[in-house]
Amino acid sequence: MQILKQISWLRNSFPSPLRRLHWVAIPALAPFVIGALSPGAAAAPAGRGASPRVTRGDAIFHQRCVVCHNKQPGDTTPFGPPNLHGIFKGPSAITTKQAEGIITNGKGTMPAWGKILTPADIEDVIAYLKTLPTAPPSTTP
Repeated sequence: MQILKQISWLRNSFPSPLRRLHWVAIPALAPFVIGALSPGAAAAPAGRGASPRVTRGDAIFHQRCVVCHNKQPGDTTPFGPPNLHGIFKGPSAITTKQAEGIITNGKGTMPAWGKILTPADIEDVIAYLKTLPTAPPSTTP
């Protein structure tokens, strides 16, 4: 109920020509806003049987990285940060050492995380990334 009051306040705070946009924007954004405000929404579970290292890496990834690296398996859109699903598999796979260097020092517009994350944190994130699925198998015959 509190979220609905906040959305109503937000809608009424815009000048009248922009208020018409709320009919499209608020319903489209509501699942993201509600999901982001829900307790425990910061980290998705790593799955049953995941090692403690993978679980910690999952939590760090969802706290620090998913804001930019939020593509789903099989998403090949050419813009934005790279899709990390299957980054250690296939013809364009990177090595663990390369991943450590990119996370530590940054690359392009990606910031350097070496002064924020410990080496163990970086290893945990890499352990988590290695568990991400690649593109789902095609269902077409």
